[in-house]
Amino acid sequence: MTNKSIIILILVVLHSSFTNGKITCKWQLVQEWHPQPSTYVVNWTLTDNICTDFYRDCSVLGVNTKMNILLNQVVPQICPLQIQLGDILVISSDPSLQFSKINLMNVSEASFIDCVQNTTAEDQLLFGCKLKGIHTVNPQWLSVGTHYFITVMASGPSLCQLGLRLNVMVKQQFCQESLSSEFCSGQGKCLSEVWKKTYSCHCQTPFYGKYCQEYDTCYFGPCKNNGSCINKREKRGKEDYECICHPPFT
Repeated sequence: MTNKSIIILILVVLHSSFTNGKITCKWQLVQEWHPQPSTYVVNWTLTDNICTDFYRDCSVLGVNTKMNILLNQVVPQICPLQIQLGDILVISSDPSLQFSKINLMNVSEASFIDCVQNTTAEDQLLFGCKLKGIHTVNPQWLSVGTHYFITVMASGPSLCQLGLRLNVMVKQQFCQESLSSEFCSGQGKCLSEVWKKTYSCHCQTPFYGKYCQEYDTCYFGPCKNNGSCINKREKRGKEDYECICHPPFT
């Protein structure tokens, strides 16, 4: 038995011992856009943070009313990650993996689920050298959208099948009219629910609009005697409205 085979066998035993307990990934239901990039460090190891059910334990399905037709699919993986465009992703490999000459590959969702590695797609390898220690993922792999990374090695995708794979959703924000504009016109927060693919403005009343740039002049009910208020939809700061009165009121 080769040293590599011994290492793989040890990892299998470790994986079995740590995944007997069910792991459900924890999600922050609502996140606010951070103006400065954040750094996320993912420990590339089989001994921690491995979930198994692709559409339940590993996903946001439990907090989303939209059901997926593929349920109870066993796909051991590192708990998925949601980041925003411009964030930094760092992979920290387990010391026990540094002798296995592994790398990470960008693949499709189908290849992610089945651990299919394309040996001819070297341009899809994340790193120019074998994964050892700490590596920062190039921003080219972190464009807007969902990305699927699997472990690849010369002897086959066994480590991927055990759970060494990660899917990363990268979100962008639509909270500024221009790059120099204040987020949500200073009248709301730039937020994203965990099941959403983008960040958008959540306005403080009585402001509304895509960027909270509009002011609802009728919000506080300025019309008396049950009169109907018509908002003139002027820019905020111009409290323009019209009251439609019921007779005999004018």
